[in-house]
Amino acid sequence: MQKNYEHDPAHPLTTAFPYFPPDEQKWLDGELGQILNGMLAMGPRVAQFEREFAAYCGQPYGVAFPSCTSSMEAALLAFGVGPGDEVLVPVETFIATGMVVSLVGARPVFTEVSASNFSMDFDDAWSRVTEKTRGAIVVHFGGFISPQLPAFVQKMRDSGRFVIEDAAHAPGAELNGHKAGSLADAGCFSFYPTKIMTTGEGGMFVTGREDIAKTVRSLQLRGRDLDHREERYVLPGRNNRFTEIAAAMGLSQLRSLPEFLATRRRVAAVYDEMLLGSELFVPLLAEDGSVPSYWRYVAMPTVEIDRVALRDALAADQITIDWAYDPPLHLQPVFQRMLDTRPGMLPRSENLLARHICLPVHARMRDQDAEFVAQRLLAHVRAQTQSASQTS
Repeated sequence: MQKNYEHDPAHPLTTAFPYFPPDEQKWLDGELGQILNGMLAMGPRVAQFEREFAAYCGQPYGVAFPSCTSSMEAALLAFGVGPGDEVLVPVETFIATGMVVSLVGARPVFTEVSASNFSMDFDDAWSRVTEKTRGAIVVHFGGFISPQLPAFVQKMRDSGRFVIEDAAHAPGAELNGHKAGSLADAGCFSFYPTKIMTTGEGGMFVTGREDIAKTVRSLQLRGRDLDHREERYVLPGRNNRFTEIAAAMGLSQLRSLPEFLATRRRVAAVYDEMLLGSELFVPLLAEDGSVPSYWRYVAMPTVEIDRVALRDALAADQITIDWAYDPPLHLQPVFQRMLDTRPGMLPRSENLLARHICLPVHARMRDQDAEFVAQRLLAHVRAQTQSASQTS
């Protein structure tokens, strides 16, 4: 065990920890006073946050939403998806990615994921394309962008189809110098408290397409006709407005994002070195041209482990691990009932997702924290394997 390691509540060994640096908290205090005496929603801070976040992603248009889910729903509607259509969705993702397809009346078609980055397996995805396929939602799982994404986007565009980036895990992730959200036809981000940057609840849509941006903006405002000063509604829409307080939080977090990413990447480098040297795990590693944001640090064991027992043992060390998402999307009860999906339909993904673990990583972790986590992880796995060999 690492000598002299002491747990510090300011640096918890958890998989998520929202953080606002002290100087940003002071700035937010001042902003709050102004907001409470002025406009509470859809004011200047919302417009500024939309502009600055879109520019950070390398896109000209940004539209803030109450959640990533609502931004993806609006994106699908803007691309004209509806009843009778199909949209490709990787099986390793949050329920929302598949749910939004159903909410617009279309059918999610689940694909295998790649062992190298847990993103969509693009060969498998293309094999599932039919005349009903309108597009795909590609998930940058854990903040990893697949180097195969650009070729897939081009192939989909050439066939008259769109690709949306579900970049909920990936603000600041890059591929060949291009940031998440700028690699396909549109990108959708999450600012939930467990994510890399947070506004409490919230999401953002970004795109380079003016026509799509205009429709999404209308859908932010219940389907309002943006060409008329009077209230005229031309699309069936929801209340997707964004608050000034959330926007102030977003501006603060966006300023802090480079520091947050540097910390996550440093922690990941510590894990990489220690796990690769152990021969007990193979972590997801950055591929050529890819710079992950590390919303999650994913490790695959090379030996048989009991994940639940390992999680419980590490909890006794005040270390939290998990495995996201469980069960896989196609085995969620709602889709089993709606689509008659069942175990064995996506065998490669089911095998991967039954074995992986995610280690603590967030903006407040230090090198010594990562070292302690890796040491305890390896110690418990060695104890498991030794116990298994003695009883076999």
